Amino acid sequence: MRDLYLFSGMAGIQGPPLAALRALYARPENARYFTTAAEAVAGVLDHVGADAYRRELPGGIPLTDWLRGASPDAAALDHSIVDGLCAHLYQLCLLQPAIGDGDRPTPVAAIGHSLGLIGAVVAGLRITSRRQYTALCHDMITMTTLTLIRCHQAAPPRTGEATPMAAVTGLPAEELRALAEDSPVHVALANSGRSHVLAGDPAGLAGFRARHARRFADTGVRWAYLRSTAPFHTPLLHAAVRAALEDRHLMTSTLTGDRLALPVYVADAPVNLQDRGDLLPDVLAHAVCRPLDWPGTVRAAIDGCRPDRIVDFGPGPSARVFTRESLRGSHHGLRYRSIPAPAA
Repeated sequence: MRDLYLFSGMAGIQGPPLAALRALYARPENARYFTTAAEAVAGVLDHVGADAYRRELPGGIPLTDWLRGASPDAAALDHSIVDGLCAHLYQLCLLQPAIGDGDRPTPVAAIGHSLGLIGAVVAGLRITSRRQYTALCHDMITMTTLTLIRCHQAAPPRTGEATPMAAVTGLPAEELRALAEDSPVHVALANSGRSHVLAGDPAGLAGFRARHARRFADTGVRWAYLRSTAPFHTPLLHAAVRAALEDRHLMTSTLTGDRLALPVYVADAPVNLQDRGDLLPDVLAHAVCRPLDWPGTVRAAIDGCRPDRIVDFGPGPSARVFTRESLRGSHHGLRYRSIPAPAA
């Protein structure tokens, strides 16, 4: 079986996979992983200082307390820092070489939707030593946490019901791009041919919606603000990625294309990250601030590795749904498998 590994960026409407993380935390074989994860998160919070995150998360990120059953407040559960971090922790835990590889075939390639690209890169490294894998996880969790915090330091303020991102379905890509041209909003994600996400300053999004209210009210067209708390996949977060890269000395691992044991695909050339040099700037940019062309990413992977099956690591079904939509009308023999979320 030729498996293509698939990773979602955030859990979306399902919220952070906290129940699944608690179930994984309860397993003794995961103790070192979660100790490392908590140390990485705490190290970032110490490094950036409370002023960098208290506005967004007044209670901080008491990861171990949450894993032991303490309930985060509702605002934390709805926040993209927590959502993205929990999704990342979940994927990296599932990818541990000591867990589940006995019945998990080696993939032929990996792709990641949005922040899920980081999980795809970790899968692509195919590290078999638990010690080396845990050290890598410390680095990746550090940079992911740091990048998410920097994104929110750079994000415009939120006011009213508008959020920094809105899903628009039912409009052709060309029409939506024409509407957004010379406006303060960005077509941040193309999830499929008629499913897109706009992003920008919340006030700008609200004004854009009002200006085109008649079109968005048409039959079959839908506008929905997303839970996101930062305008991901827009130039507004370029400075956040640059700020995170200034602290790359916090990593001990090197991340270069020649270390990837299998292809990890993105939409823009060179589509295979194995053909690139220093991966960290590319991976962080593709994960949070460059526009995402998901149909292009999927096509690059399908054409490049010819998989028989897509194995979805989640969390949540969104990346799998967008992948199916992007392949609608083609590749009918392609199978799908979802890694089941662990239960307590």
